[in-house]
Amino acid sequence: MADKKPGKAKHLSRRRLLKRAVGGALAAGAVYSVGTSQVLDVTRLKVEIARLPAALDGLRVAFASDFHLGPHFPVEKVRASVDTIASLGADMILLGGDYVTRSREYMVPSLSEISRLGARYGVYAVPGNHDYWAGISDFHKAVSGTSITDLTNRGLPVSRAGEILWIAGLDDLWGGDPDAEAALAGKPKGAACIVLCHNPYSVDDLPPGSADLVLAGHTHGWQVYVPLLTRAFIPRTMSRYRCGLYDTPAGPLYVTRGVGMISPPLRLWCRPEVVLIELQSPAGKSLRL
Repeated sequence: MADKKPGKAKHLSRRRLLKRAVGGALAAGAVYSVGTSQVLDVTRLKVEIARLPAALDGLRVAFASDFHLGPHFPVEKVRASVDTIASLGADMILLGGDYVTRSREYMVPSLSEISRLGARYGVYAVPGNHDYWAGISDFHKAVSGTSITDLTNRGLPVSRAGEILWIAGLDDLWGGDPDAEAALAGKPKGAACIVLCHNPYSVDDLPPGSADLVLAGHTHGWQVYVPLLTRAFIPRTMSRYRCGLYDTPAGPLYVTRGVGMISPPLRLWCRPEVVLIELQSPAGKSLRL
């Protein structure tokens, strides 16, 4: 039998070595990611809003979603996340739903922890699909007993020095009945507007140009994210928006990776997140120089 050609053997050896190196790197990355999966990131953004009055320039908004108190995310982790949000010293706090995982037994403990949050211009919340599955009446009742403002299908003005920023909240897209018209009703013509919702696909039902910023959660950043692979297994209902900033006809959309998690109780290459957004006005640029 003829000996294998040295060049071919060397080529195969290099290929095996490369495969092992890639496999080892992926395994090491996965181990590292799992080990740091509950290290809460604070994402800091500066967002320029054309219609924002100079008086509201520099307003700092904290945004968090998907706390998911439940079997895979205990109250101690919710408490620690709330402490992190409180430490940011935001002027206003917006909460994007899914405070529990399915069961109503978690609603009061979750909202009790979250209600420790306070901000100069208020704390506002909308529900998510898990809050509906747990019992939406429990959500509304739990919120009503706190200083948090339930913004379901409502809009309210936030004012400084007589200038207005409109904060609009939508009901959950899957479990509820989002009403953009009701949330935007009363908004002064030309006023800057932030829309708070749970599901990012709510943006498709907003009138074009109606929002200067839309904030959503729900996706968990896909929670277990393996580039080029995860997308193949994501349902079409969650495939367009993963996390981060998107341009939409309604306005800019930011989708957070969320705080907690559901089953499988694992985050991979997708750390939890809270967001601190500094709103900037073109008219306030001279003040920032």
